[in-house]
Amino acid sequence: MKYLVTSALPYANGPIHLGHLAGAYLPADVFVRYLRNMKRDVVYVCGTDEHGVPITINAESRGITPEDVVKENHELIARGFEMAEMSFDIFSGTHNDIEKELSQDFFKRLDKNGFISVRNVEQLYCEHDKMFLPDRYVEGTCPICKDPGARGDQCDKCGNALNSLDLINPKCKICGQTPVRKTSKHWFLDLDKFEKRLDAWLETKENWKSNVQWFERGLEPRGITRDISWGVPVPVEGAEGKVLYVWFDAPIGYIAFTKELFAKRGLDENEWEKWWKGGEDVKLVHFIGKDNIVFHSIIWPAMLMGQEDGWKLPDEIPANEFLNLEGQKISTSRNWAIWVHEFLERFNPDSVRFYLATIAPETKDSDFSFKGFQDANNGMLSAIYGNFVNRNLAFINKFFGGKIEGEIKFSEEDDKMWEDVNRELKEILDCYETFRVRDAAFHIMEIGRIANKYFDTMAPWALRKSDPERCNGVFVNCLNLIDKMATVLEPITPAASRKVKRMLNLPEVFDFTKLCEHNISNGIKLGEVEILFGKIDDETIAAEKSRLGNNH
Repeated sequence: MKYLVTSALPYANGPIHLGHLAGAYLPADVFVRYLRNMKRDVVYVCGTDEHGVPITINAESRGITPEDVVKENHELIARGFEMAEMSFDIFSGTHNDIEKELSQDFFKRLDKNGFISVRNVEQLYCEHDKMFLPDRYVEGTCPICKDPGARGDQCDKCGNALNSLDLINPKCKICGQTPVRKTSKHWFLDLDKFEKRLDAWLETKENWKSNVQWFERGLEPRGITRDISWGVPVPVEGAEGKVLYVWFDAPIGYIAFTKELFAKRGLDENEWEKWWKGGEDVKLVHFIGKDNIVFHSIIWPAMLMGQEDGWKLPDEIPANEFLNLEGQKISTSRNWAIWVHEFLERFNPDSVRFYLATIAPETKDSDFSFKGFQDANNGMLSAIYGNFVNRNLAFINKFFGGKIEGEIKFSEEDDKMWEDVNRELKEILDCYETFRVRDAAFHIMEIGRIANKYFDTMAPWALRKSDPERCNGVFVNCLNLIDKMATVLEPITPAASRKVKRMLNLPEVFDFTKLCEHNISNGIKLGEVEILFGKIDDETIAAEKSRLGNNH
């Protein structure tokens, strides 16, 4: 079985925050690392979503080009992902020729197969700027709560989705003048023609989360073109000056990035088709946040079905809920957010990854708190995991010159300990396989608790003189426990796991297929020992909290 894994494309109109990381990226990276450690064939693709109205508004407000906005934010996002140790096989972007060609081919085939219709749509038109105004180019008074700062697509104050035609006193965001109503021709994807096929397909996904299995009967055609110049041109006569709606071309980016990856690897130009039209030997997994569910479980599958030539449909869509921050919804407009590329300059990325894993919003919204982050780092990573590593390696260095030599004696107590540990290891692998990162982190910490209890009960400091052979046996077990924890933690804390392997003087290899085999016996000589996780003090946490809501 081959695995094709994607994460939702981050929008290139700003950097990513921890809510993004917790929703669609860290869970995917953990799963991909697990697959690689299980020696399975996996490709992990992602890239920035680079078209759409918000980017053009940003560019116009700053007097720069959309290309400038995209380049700037692509670099910021890529930097954040690199600092977070995201293990993409490729991280690209949708504004390129491969994406353009594939998106236009998708449109033309849907049109040829009878799944696209044309309608005249009434829209707001700015006579001063000589252009139809997409939703976000219009501001006015909300017809529901009467807030004067509503956008054409949504009112941020009351949270309701809006139609720009319903705004009271609408104004063009470019020039400030009042627009008029005019009709414009647009192309629609006839989702109603896919309703029975989509319904039957979703019925087969019995193991999917309930939030993804949602399906609304009575699907209607959905507009897939926009009156702007930034994007993929609509490849049909009469559509001059129009582009494909960003949510039409964005998921096609998954395919474009796969094609680009294999071209860079020097493989056959059609190798990518074996993954996207590979049938039963490929498992397609889309990691997304809940705001992308409709697009990935209904619109995107319909687009694939409408090609009528064997495209791979999603096998899994692990959709996570939202991450809140200190009890409030993340808001970039009021700086109630933690930007990944900044936060990881101040804190150990593995500590951040681990805490996000323990609070992953897998079935409901969860909350990031600085106190919780501090407790996870100090109370679990440092006190349970790091302390067990340090107390063993420090003792062996001090009293045995960094190596275990001589005879070894084991006991029935060791067998019982390994029985408990192996049971936890089995649970951890099952959690990784089924996208339950929170549970995986819990069971890993259970191994840490078993390990610390074993060390305290065996008291090797007393055995050193009374029974040196038994002391050797205890330390060999403890070093193997350290190796097990580092190995199963690699998907969550990759840098720390590599560090542990170096301290144990072992290759930086994480093979889950041999997880129950012991790599360490007598004769081992330790490498250089260092602290795994430092403590985070209260002053540091207070300083972080003070940043929220402030411009800095």
